Amino acid sequence: MFVRENSYWLARRRSPEKGRAHLNLQGQKHWPTQRSGARGIEMPGRAAYAQNDAYLELCNPGWDLQWRAGMGNLYVLLPALVLIWMWYGFAVHPLLFETIIFFWPTMPYGQDDWPYVAFGWLLLFPLALASAFMIFAWFHYMGMRTCFFTHARGRIRFNRLTRKVYVLRPAYCGGNVVLDWERLVALFEPEGSSAGAKQTIKALALYHPPFNPTDPSAKGEDCIFVGPGLSGPLEAASLWEYIRQYMEVGPTVDHVPPDASSTYKGIARYLHPDYTTYCGKPSRRQYQLEQKPGFMETSFHMMSQVTCSWPTFPKEWQSDSGMGEPEDKPVQTGAVMTALVYRAQGKLSKADEIEFLRHWGTAEAQQDARSRKE
Repeated sequence: MFVRENSYWLARRRSPEKGRAHLNLQGQKHWPTQRSGARGIEMPGRAAYAQNDAYLELCNPGWDLQWRAGMGNLYVLLPALVLIWMWYGFAVHPLLFETIIFFWPTMPYGQDDWPYVAFGWLLLFPLALASAFMIFAWFHYMGMRTCFFTHARGRIRFNRLTRKVYVLRPAYCGGNVVLDWERLVALFEPEGSSAGAKQTIKALALYHPPFNPTDPSAKGEDCIFVGPGLSGPLEAASLWEYIRQYMEVGPTVDHVPPDASSTYKGIARYLHPDYTTYCGKPSRRQYQLEQKPGFMETSFHMMSQVTCSWPTFPKEWQSDSGMGEPEDKPVQTGAVMTALVYRAQGKLSKADEIEFLRHWGTAEAQQDARSRKE
């Protein structure tokens, strides 16, 4: 789901000023890469695909709400299509083929049947027009097109070695892009304080200013939305501080101490599985494990996900800096949830399983893996 990205780029294409107003750019403080204002750091649950010494890869917001697109189709798309079909059957089909369609059954159209055509044009035609506009608004303005036949999820990779941020997203949401880390500024309230903000997915936004402030086309201006949906600016500030500490300092400890204070800012080299998410299109069982939705939510989510494809980083970017991709080397790249899934499926080599259990397993499980034959 790319609802936040879609709404920003709809405004941005109208004009740079409308894009900035959409982000509430002038109504909040900008936090550069040198500071964040947060007392401590916090990684939200199910936010990271992978973390290692070279890069930190995070998701974009909306994955946990994507099921609403499938459910919404029942209340928006289906009734609208029924009204359009009724208009066609009563008003258009009789003129073309001299038969009237009552949903599926048909009847010959005679001279005495003109009230059916009049009913179709006078009453059903305005409803069909309104239904067509509603379908367009549902998919275009409300962003539901970002849930079907596109990228399954967004991927944002912060690379400490190249000092770049690599972003994968649909073309109509800005497309794939590589941004300079030092030019980014964080926005903790990109939804503003308007009445509609309560219906907006709150998230951390990273704004990239135009290369030339006086350029009327604002070339280079962009905004990316990072991490899962958040409760508000405090969570956004803590996530930004986590990203900032990772990029500026890097991993400093193997694991965060259990008695760490609220102001602790050490970055763990080995993320706890609860903070990670599967890198790829998850199975129904995996989605339920991570998001803990009900049966209906999972079913509607799968209806959306089955139409989507998993995005991959272009090889020419070399965005992995030699570490490899999480899908290919989950243990080496710190893609913990992906490694857990691969281990359960028997896809890990014995050496990778031992290495995985050395950091994320028990001594007994590690010994058991060592004693097993290939």
